[in-house]
Amino acid sequence: MTEGWAIAMLSGALVVMTAVLGWVATEIRLLNKSLTQYVRKADCTNDMNAHCGRLEKLETKVGENSEKLAAIEQYHAMINVPLKTK
Repeated sequence: MTEGWAIAMLSGALVVMTAVLGWVATEIRLLNKSLTQYVRKADCTNDMNAHCGRLEKLETKVGENSEKLAAIEQYHAMINVPLKTK
């Protein structure tokens, strides 16, 4: 093998290694971009606490409305007037 062939083979190997390293760097950069799109745990916890508060208020309101509805149904049963349904 001559000196020219050795230089050509080494150059080819360097080109292939550079391409592989470039591809790896690109994949790592894209992975980093996709990881920054996730929600931080503190933000998620704050949001969930707000949702829990809203759900508790909703549950209270449903309980109140259920009691009122039960009273209305009891009244209708007492006066023998059927409830209108759709």
